[in-house]
Amino acid sequence: MKVSDLFSAGMERDLTDWVGKFASVGDLFSAVPQLYANLRVQNIQGIVEDGAVIVGAVHIGIGSVVHAQAIIRGPAIVGNNTVIDSHAEIRAGSFIGSNCAIGHSCSIIESMVMGNVNIGSGAFIRNSVLGFGSVVGPGAALGAEEVERSLGLVSETSSKIGVVLGDYAVVGANSNVKPGTIVGSRTILGEGVLAGGIYEPNQTVTLRQALETTPRSSVS
Repeated sequence: MKVSDLFSAGMERDLTDWVGKFASVGDLFSAVPQLYANLRVQNIQGIVEDGAVIVGAVHIGIGSVVHAQAIIRGPAIVGNNTVIDSHAEIRAGSFIGSNCAIGHSCSIIESMVMGNVNIGSGAFIRNSVLGFGSVVGPGAALGAEEVERSLGLVSETSSKIGVVLGDYAVVGANSNVKPGTIVGSRTILGEGVLAGGIYEPNQTVTLRQALETTPRSSVS
């Protein structure tokens, strides 16, 4: 799936032009460090509440708010009018666009989050690219095997691409999206889904459960 098929929504002009020059998702992912390559010092234009921790070269745009107990480690960029909720952690090498909502206790590691993205509380996102207007539900994990993550066996950083969400894609609550997954624009992965592979645009993927009734063995 080409970059132009995944990301076509209007963002800030400079970002739109930059994203559009890449032929493949892999090229885009490998170029993400260019976004903050020239960031050398902290540039705090928004509001950082008491108790929040900002470490290293971090840019926080106008109108953005970083709530108490959140942690942002540079180099990292947070665009304008974005809210980082309490106890969220943004690791070095992450880009968060404008008008985003990053929920309580989220973890974002070496990822690119474009504008107007909503990430629910407790979500885990690693080495991923999230398109404009996409939604990640509470407790969802992108780019890490859930079992390995719970056992502490997953490396926090990796050169391997995690998950790519096209514009306006949705990942439901408590879903686990495996590394290497590409979700087309406006495709919805429902709640509790274990997803992997490539999903074309404008699809709905849901978990279907069925009850089974069997006779009991005779009881003396």
